[in-house]
Amino acid sequence: MFVKQRLSRLSWPLLALVVTVALALARTVRTPRFYFTDDTERGSFGQWWQLGEHLLQGRIPLLDPSAWQAGNYLAEGQWGLLNPVVWVIALATRGSEDPVLLVTVVKVVFLGVMAVGAYLLARSFGAHRPWAALAGVLLPQVGFTVYMDAASWSNGLFNTALLPWVWWGLRRAVEGRRSPVPYLIASYVLITFGYVFGVMVLVVILVESLVRHAVRRDGRRVVRTLLASVWGGALTILVYLPGILTAGVSERGAAPFDNYRFLNADLTDLAAAASPTVTATIRAWDGDVTLAPLVYIAWALPLLPLFLPLRRSTVRRVLPLLVVGGIALFAVLAPSHMGAIRWPLRFIPDLSLALIVLFAVAASQAYPRRITPRGAWWSAGAITLAAAVSWTDAPTAWQSIGAAAALQLVALVALLWIARRPWATARVGRAPWSTTRATALAVAGAVLVTTVATAAQVLTLPRSPLPDGDAPDVATMRSVLPEAEAGGDAVAVGNTGAYDDEPASWHERLRENLWYLSDTNVINLYTVLPYTAFIDDLCADESEHLRTCVDEAGLGALWSVDPDTGMRVSDLMSVSTVVAMKRTFPEAPDVPEGWTLAAEGDYTWVVRRDEPLPEAGGVVWEGDGTQVSEVTRDGASATFTVDAVGDDARVALSRLDYPGYSVDGGAQLADPIRGWLLTVDVSDVAPGETVTVRFAPPATPLLVASAALAALAGAAWLVVWGRQRRRVRR
Repeated sequence: MFVKQRLSRLSWPLLALVVTVALALARTVRTPRFYFTDDTERGSFGQWWQLGEHLLQGRIPLLDPSAWQAGNYLAEGQWGLLNPVVWVIALATRGSEDPVLLVTVVKVVFLGVMAVGAYLLARSFGAHRPWAALAGVLLPQVGFTVYMDAASWSNGLFNTALLPWVWWGLRRAVEGRRSPVPYLIASYVLITFGYVFGVMVLVVILVESLVRHAVRRDGRRVVRTLLASVWGGALTILVYLPGILTAGVSERGAAPFDNYRFLNADLTDLAAAASPTVTATIRAWDGDVTLAPLVYIAWALPLLPLFLPLRRSTVRRVLPLLVVGGIALFAVLAPSHMGAIRWPLRFIPDLSLALIVLFAVAASQAYPRRITPRGAWWSAGAITLAAAVSWTDAPTAWQSIGAAAALQLVALVALLWIARRPWATARVGRAPWSTTRATALAVAGAVLVTTVATAAQVLTLPRSPLPDGDAPDVATMRSVLPEAEAGGDAVAVGNTGAYDDEPASWHERLRENLWYLSDTNVINLYTVLPYTAFIDDLCADESEHLRTCVDEAGLGALWSVDPDTGMRVSDLMSVSTVVAMKRTFPEAPDVPEGWTLAAEGDYTWVVRRDEPLPEAGGVVWEGDGTQVSEVTRDGASATFTVDAVGDDARVALSRLDYPGYSVDGGAQLADPIRGWLLTVDVSDVAPGETVTVRFAPPATPLLVASAALAALAGAAWLVVWGRQRRRVRR
């Protein structure tokens, strides 16, 4: 009997997992590259590749001068440098030859993780296993999760997949006095992904728990919540403080507080939350309507009144869901730009999690015994009202709106009919843990409807609204700018995205983080912290994923002479190769002295120095009368000996002047040349002495203290739990 009980318990989460994986893979039948678009294609894959390269060499990168504004990895945050799950993905990426297959496997695995997490969270709030399994099926089908996070924004998907596990682990430890280890592990992974939206929701969850238990004067649970908060807060400081302290020199430091109505919703948009193929009026890059159901949550939402009202005890139990859901709803409706926090539609998965789990709990307490015609009429009214409001918002989508409403009405009638059958409350099997026939049939039908809704999406909206550049296999990308031919660092100028519709062009150019696959260091990399002075100087276009020098003036900026140093900007950057796009430069570019037009391809011009310079990071200029000799350099430091000090005692290094640099040997940092080039003043250094320029994340002592505090909080919680466990055993 014990074995049968175990199998029965495992069958429901296994059902959620299998259905989720099947539906996720079904999207690739129509669109094989569904999970390899936009930021995944041009951001995540190359990022994982580069991190895997560093891990194979036994190091975690903090700074890469040759990557320029994309090379401050700890400040970037979303690299997941401290995340073991990202390490595994990075190492797997390094061993992959097929990026589409690798990414598809990663995304589908996380969708499966999300499904099981939703099941566990629903169970922790009191949902019965069948309805908890339905929650596990519904959550990975949320429109924003599917068409934005799973298709493109990898860290958004990882965030949504881990949040139910974190919440479940917290409830398990705080409410149920169980081991805090699941929470400690899950929250560490969530926070170190570097995706701030998940951390913001975790803060809400922790504050709600703390306030609720403080009001109830439950001291033990208050202490557990405080330990959980200290653990999470210290980790958050460790992950996010470098980016915050670096934001002052970046575009993020001047981010506006305004509403551009971009990737946020209004109340009429949310009426489409139950229509799987209605796009609503969400403004994004393609205009006022984005061709994806970004506000879709679950087709079953209008059926919630069927299971109401909730018992008073149930209301108390689901209070955290109501608080988190209410705040997430407010966030979704918030202004589109709130400083560095922008595009609040990214909170839709969090709102969805609260609503779907609430639905599972309500259905568990009411079905089939407490189903009444009055509740059915309320659900029918909700279906009709949602359809009517959706039609006023998007009248041309009347067919999709009507089809969704018809499907919901059929499901409502079916649920009511099943609940009224004489055999409805009979159990499936003889075991006391088995579910009722009505519940089993209702959940099976709901899974079938979910499958139909997914099929409708696959047929009518087969791909993400975000672009797909058709990046090729790894071998092809590795062949671009092989190090033996190029030498030194390189920069691509012109519109690198103009050839996305021409597969043959990938033999000559890459884009954003895919440049990491080249043996040559190329500065055209993606960053979430664009260095303001740098992109202004080099004509970079932040709206185009920071393609450096996207017009003809950009090439002129590279080869212009800096009035302060008398050197070309390309010399100050240690650039040895320029790849110019023919769409931007139809004629061969004029080359300055010391450069040669080395190759002409079908899509690009390749210009190289006659004598390549070393990679970025070292000394590139000394002031009048000042002479130094470089001794050593690496990613985070450079050492040189001062041979002579002249009237102009400045020394410039080919590095961005990031917060966190320091110098010793009597030297000091000077104002950066051109507003971004790291410059050192050696006027107080005697000839023959050595100067070391060293980078460390800003506020490093505080970061170390935060890591220690997190470790102490986690250890203290484990000790407290261990003592309580031994006391209970005795």
